[in-house]
Amino acid sequence: MLVGAALGVGAFVPIQTAVNDRLRASIGAPIPTAFVSVFSAFLFAVIIALVVSGGSFDLARAAGEPWWVWIGGIMGVIFITGNVIIFPKLGVVETIVIPILGQVIMALAIDHFALFAAVENKISFWRLVGAAVVIAGIVMVHVVRAPGELLSPAAEGDAGEASVWIWRAVGVMMGMCSAIQTAVNGYLGTVLDSSVQAGSVNLAVGSVLLLTLSLSLPQSRRAVLSGVKPGPWWMWIGGTFGTILVVGAAMLAPVLGTGTTVIGMLAGTIVCGQIIEAGGLLGAPRQRLQLARVIGLILVFVGVAMVRVL
Repeated sequence: MLVGAALGVGAFVPIQTAVNDRLRASIGAPIPTAFVSVFSAFLFAVIIALVVSGGSFDLARAAGEPWWVWIGGIMGVIFITGNVIIFPKLGVVETIVIPILGQVIMALAIDHFALFAAVENKISFWRLVGAAVVIAGIVMVHVVRAPGELLSPAAEGDAGEASVWIWRAVGVMMGMCSAIQTAVNGYLGTVLDSSVQAGSVNLAVGSVLLLTLSLSLPQSRRAVLSGVKPGPWWMWIGGTFGTILVVGAAMLAPVLGTGTTVIGMLAGTIVCGQIIEAGGLLGAPRQRLQLARVIGLILVFVGVAMVRVL
């Protein structure tokens, strides 16, 4: 049931992405769009935290904790802004796939070495095989565009071959930051005895950083000053899904372990993304579900089960 919950939480990622993509079309720049999404998620999380805790919001419990309990929001912003940076360098396919490699590697390392006060869960041979199966399935889903046709690395990017590997390394680092965010927020949630309060702290830090970037970067500042073009009402609710993501991951990581939580969420993300594309939902272009992608989805689920059970 808990693995199913991780799948469900991960399913909100492509929904939030589609909603934020529509908001980006109205705002005109990615960083202010991310700020609106994260800040609205912060407000939503604070309201929930105050209701659940009866109006109290006690951060004093974390006063004696390690410094890293406060970096979850920074890790999240690195992941969000990193996607914006590497997209024109590597193209859409590698921007999706390469950070996943970093997420899986770091999540398993956190469990194996009990980093960030995580529960120790040593890497076994079959857990590694399961992680490899997950990555193979994700590659099949995202890279295979037609039966027997592969999209060559960086085919959609404009970077030179010498610098491509640097940007790939950046992509792996971004994914590692995402896994760290999950582990840190999970620990902070246990310290505060509230995953919602931990999520609020994470989103508050992210909001401050994204607001700073929005006002300091020329393109983002111009977009903020030019106003927002009209659009559908639902383009504003991406933050709601963001709250579910951050709080859900914080709740599940201490119970399932960072490795299983991250990989389970990735599986949910892939499946929901394919449903959105197959149905042409939320303004996404409709794409026929090919056999290779179905096989990739099956591999993802098999790999998740191996990581969790073996």
